[in-house]
Amino acid sequence: MEELTKHCPFCGQVINAAAIKCKYCGKWLEDPQPENQQGQAQSQTPPPPPPPQPEYQQQYAQQPPQQQYAQQPPQQQYAQQPPQQQYYVEEPRKTNGLGIAGFILSLLGILLGWIPLLGWLIWLLGLIFSFIGVFRVPRGLAIAGLVLSLLGLLIIVLITGGFIAGVKEGLANMHM
Repeated sequence: MEELTKHCPFCGQVINAAAIKCKYCGKWLEDPQPENQQGQAQSQTPPPPPPPQPEYQQQYAQQPPQQQYAQQPPQQQYAQQPPQQQYYVEEPRKTNGLGIAGFILSLLGILLGWIPLLGWLIWLLGLIFSFIGVFRVPRGLAIAGLVLSLLGLLIIVLITGGFIAGVKEGLANMHM
């Protein structure tokens, strides 16, 4: 008695022994040779050997046919992967501590510039800190502190000049 089944040489699935086309992969098992006018088969060159099969087909070739639908080979994925989202991490903001201190001390120097030693000391510190802060990033408050310090210098010079002029005039009026 002949064997009723055989394995497909292309996909390895079990098929009917009399089949001429595999019902799983759809490939022809025997090339139908066209007959010439006298009923003899034309001689053709033998077909090229089948291409090597992927590994998953060899794996499934060993399974019984009833499990074929339970485990399908992996489906083809997208040709292009969707673009991945990029997350931007915010860098910590840079601060200029000397520039901020110079601005605050320069502002206080203008407000307290009329007090002879305290106002002048605060003004001088504001000028120094603002000047150093100009060379660091960010420069905004350091530049503002430097401008306020120069304005404070003008105020101190005017107040001091007026005070000295008043003292001289007072001394001159006393001796007359």
